[in-house]
Amino acid sequence: MRGMPVGESSRGRRTPSSSPFLRKPMPQMREEPDVVTLADNTTSDGNNRLQIPGLFDRSSSSTSRARGLESRPSYASIPGDDDNIIDNDSSSQRVQNVSQSPSSTSLERHLTLLDLIAVGIGGTVGSGLFVLAGLVANQYAGPSTVCSWLVSGLTACLSGFCYAELSSRIPLAGGSYAYNYVAHGELFAVLAAACLSLEYIAASAAVARSWGDKVCIWLLEDLDAGDWVHDWLDPSATFSPLAGLLSATTVGLLLAGVKESKAATNFFTVLKLIVVSVMVLGALYYVKPENWTPFCPYGVGGVVRGATGTFFGYLGYDQVTALAGEAKNAKHNLPRAIIGVLIGVMILYMSATLFLTGMQPYLEISPVSGFPAAFRSVGANFVAEFVSFGEIATLPIVILVTIMAQPRLQYAMAVDGLLPPVFGKIDSNGNLWNGTFVAGSVMTIVSACVPFENLNDMISCAVLTVLALTDSSVVMLWHEGTERNPRLPGQLMGIFHLLALVSGVVIVNFLDMLLGKVIATIGVFGMMFTCYAIHRWCPRSETFGGHRPHYHEDELRKDDGYFKTPCVPLLPCVAVAVNWYLIAQLDMLGVCSLMGFLALTVAYYFFYASHHSVGNNGGWESSSHRDEIELERNISQTDLSVAKAYASQSDMSSSGEDGSSDESTHLKS
Repeated sequence: MRGMPVGESSRGRRTPSSSPFLRKPMPQMREEPDVVTLADNTTSDGNNRLQIPGLFDRSSSSTSRARGLESRPSYASIPGDDDNIIDNDSSSQRVQNVSQSPSSTSLERHLTLLDLIAVGIGGTVGSGLFVLAGLVANQYAGPSTVCSWLVSGLTACLSGFCYAELSSRIPLAGGSYAYNYVAHGELFAVLAAACLSLEYIAASAAVARSWGDKVCIWLLEDLDAGDWVHDWLDPSATFSPLAGLLSATTVGLLLAGVKESKAATNFFTVLKLIVVSVMVLGALYYVKPENWTPFCPYGVGGVVRGATGTFFGYLGYDQVTALAGEAKNAKHNLPRAIIGVLIGVMILYMSATLFLTGMQPYLEISPVSGFPAAFRSVGANFVAEFVSFGEIATLPIVILVTIMAQPRLQYAMAVDGLLPPVFGKIDSNGNLWNGTFVAGSVMTIVSACVPFENLNDMISCAVLTVLALTDSSVVMLWHEGTERNPRLPGQLMGIFHLLALVSGVVIVNFLDMLLGKVIATIGVFGMMFTCYAIHRWCPRSETFGGHRPHYHEDELRKDDGYFKTPCVPLLPCVAVAVNWYLIAQLDMLGVCSLMGFLALTVAYYFFYASHHSVGNNGGWESSSHRDEIELERNISQTDLSVAKAYASQSDMSSSGEDGSSDESTHLKS
């Protein structure tokens, strides 16, 4: 889900030349923009009458506006697609959907596969490699941390497969917000958007705060800087001027325009790969195989605990989906980017951790600064300094990639009427300037003034909640209810979510008790039965999305040739269970904080968003009908005014020729 260029195909305001209603103009009538001209036809009985054949044919597309914002373009209008030509049975005239010029509310599709991969790697590779690798190796799994990365990577791929299919079939700005809107409805989409905002804004601020702390440590320990570091760069525990400066610089880069932010993203990603390559190859040079013995000092339990901790190192690939509205060839590039990022990052993490544990005994690895400390232990001080500096130099890319997704999310919600229209405006350079400025300002203030000791679990809980909702979206879009109970898939998925949460809490906290073991066993078998019930009693849809009655129905890509999540509903259900299990391990304060935040979000939805949303004001499917009513009203008024004009002209003509008032009266009537 961004200061980078933006672009869906545009369906802007219709100009006279691009109107799909191609008509001959009425003689002596003046054409105005956005006004449909009328045909002057004469019927067989010789009377002059206005005829608009086929004008209200519902098969033609519409460019409805809701609350001042245009509806999103259908895929028929994406550049490169063929124009739809619709034959009208009621008339010999043809209604044709022609390409429209870019509008002020459209996003341009400009991101290539390499751009998407750069965004994914830039937003994913960070503390997972520089911090988690050493921490897990020292405290949980030892050399078998490489197995922990493998297990957590494969687990992340469960959700990655779901994201791959959803992003290719629903390539809209907003990512998980759009998927949940299609699958679960408006309220769940708003809740998902609230969690995504925490991920984008709060997580970016947290990374900026961490960067400021690392700079201070680097200056004090590596460069032996004086007390001025504490006086100017780290004056208090609550205020961090370095974090605020980095955040403001990042936002300024995004506001500068599309090309600048795109170039910066690619540059820092390449720089990060260079630093990581030097780090991995340097570690390989100093490997001592005896350090890998014992390979699994804490047993299988240590590997599982390590996998739980390393899972968070893969989070960030979902930010690629927030850029779906700007991706070229979204059908193929988005799944390739998501899966490519996950596999590439997994190989990178595994190789780096394997060489780290081979360079230094796992009990001596620093849990805070694993690689620099390990290089110093073998006398490679230059490499240690290079890695320390490289981490500081490349960490800003995580902030850049993460915060650029937030304006895209706000744009998607504004188009749907769930945020004020100001967030949906795009400047002349194709930049979401308003949304970027607002989101960036909030991030800058939070990063400079808010310590994050108590917010990390809240952010992690928000991210995992979005993953769980999005995973279940695949099940909802591939399975339909029965005639007796059309909502059966949603009800069964709700039961599955509840069982997964309860089972996770019991397994984490009460598994040592007999009652806890009984409840956990019942919960696991209940999840298995619920998954089977979805497969058995909720028939699979013939096409993706089934017969969903709302939200951009014409924009779901239902034909063949798209990436498909394997083993539905089993694989998405397993992913949901894993996400709730990870949530159960978080601190209760963070979970409760998120619940309070979501309660405020629900209040916002019912007090503002629900009253302004497109879905609650006729919906996307009826938008063409609303346009037809409005168009018919305008035509009726034009019809009346033209009739009066004809009557007046006839009155004057008849009075001038024979002075008869009877014919004039007849024409007026």
